[in-house]
Amino acid sequence: AFGEVANSSWFTNRNAEKRMSPQEVAKGPDTGDGPDTNEPWTVIRAKAEGVTPGIQIRDGSGVGYVIKFEPIGYSELNTGAEVVSTKLFYAAGYHVPENYIVYFDPNILKLGEDVKFADEKGRRRLMNRRDLEEILARVHRLPDGRIRAVASKYIHGSPMGPFKYKGTRKDDPNDIIAHQHRRELRGLRVFAAWLNHYDTKANNSYDAYDEAGYVKHYLLDFGSTLGSQGNEPMPPEIGFENSFDPHRIFLNTITLGAHVKAWEKQWNIPYRSIGHYETKNFHPQKYKFITPNPAFENMTNLDGYWGAKLVMSFTDEQLRAAVETGQYSDPEAAEYLLQTLIERRDIVGKYWFGRMAPLDNFELHNSSSGKQELCFEDLAVETGLEKSEGSQYRWELRTPAGVSNIEENLGNSTCIPLPVDQITQERDVNIWEISLRLKRGRETKWSKRVTVYLQPGDSSRKFSLLGVKRQE
Repeated sequence: AFGEVANSSWFTNRNAEKRMSPQEVAKGPDTGDGPDTNEPWTVIRAKAEGVTPGIQIRDGSGVGYVIKFEPIGYSELNTGAEVVSTKLFYAAGYHVPENYIVYFDPNILKLGEDVKFADEKGRRRLMNRRDLEEILARVHRLPDGRIRAVASKYIHGSPMGPFKYKGTRKDDPNDIIAHQHRRELRGLRVFAAWLNHYDTKANNSYDAYDEAGYVKHYLLDFGSTLGSQGNEPMPPEIGFENSFDPHRIFLNTITLGAHVKAWEKQWNIPYRSIGHYETKNFHPQKYKFITPNPAFENMTNLDGYWGAKLVMSFTDEQLRAAVETGQYSDPEAAEYLLQTLIERRDIVGKYWFGRMAPLDNFELHNSSSGKQELCFEDLAVETGLEKSEGSQYRWELRTPAGVSNIEENLGNSTCIPLPVDQITQERDVNIWEISLRLKRGRETKWSKRVTVYLQPGDSSRKFSLLGVKRQE
């Protein structure tokens, strides 16, 4: 009724509902410290095909992890992106795995029995020690010989494979809402664009039958976010073109390739550990993903506004705490990433809070005179995008039939004294509407409406909130 998403096996309201401390953001989903590097790791599975090789291990305690390596020459690139983005997706409310940055001596790796292996040609066979050595020869080593990697802890529950962004799971009787109509997946478009998570296909999701007795839905594989494409810095066309983009193909054809796109004019990689991640030419609504996503294609302005609230819920201090978990050795590189996150966050907020009136968090209070008043927050002001002094609000009291009883300007006040006497005289009206609009600075037009529904009490002359409806 208030346009929010319920806690579920898909999403848990966190930072946007109740602000987390920077320490809580840094901890994220972690329940421990990752695999113990003082005990041998047993390799139980591995792959060599693809751009990034990987192994799966069990540590000395028998806990399973997927080990993701760094490409040679780009230390900290994908491991930093993986962990930082994991913390932010978790704080936003999404279910993610526990991802830890680990430093280990490759000598602690021992080969298990009958390890299944996919070689560089994709052939399945049993792995030998030489195969392991060849994998390790393709990953980045620190000067002391150790390897920095991400250890992604096995997700609890029975694996059920990825979920799709369209339709429902036939093997999950609780999955009754088509995925392309779920706000938490539609609004994910805004959050993913902020973090440059262009590869939001089904294969980067995971469903598990939880021991609690239901299917839990996860997002994973964040090594290709921020400025990292996993094995190299993010290419310049990411976010501006799909992998197959008919519009761009047509444009290149009719101009014989002479048309130069804005993103082609400058490709900046200020730090090899960060890659290509910047604010120039970033537009949250025009951002394009690797392939069209059915949920993203169905996103409405209401979904976009909800996603923007997730993004704007992060303070500078929270973002700094998340960046610090990337364990970047160069303080200037970490600071560059932090400032880019802040700038892109504000671009997202300015776009969506300008498109939809960001009046939210409605509450009923008793004023000093004892009468009830309806108070709200202007999220653009609360997040520092706009000034309170330059914001004006207007409210209107109406019956469901559309009859207007009162229309007044509030100035920059964010509380409305409810006309209790007038409302209680209308005994035949059990629902009232308070319609709010705003304008900034020298703007001449008022914004779209945000309508709050109130129900008067029987005898206490008190009201209760029923819901909110936003004009798109």
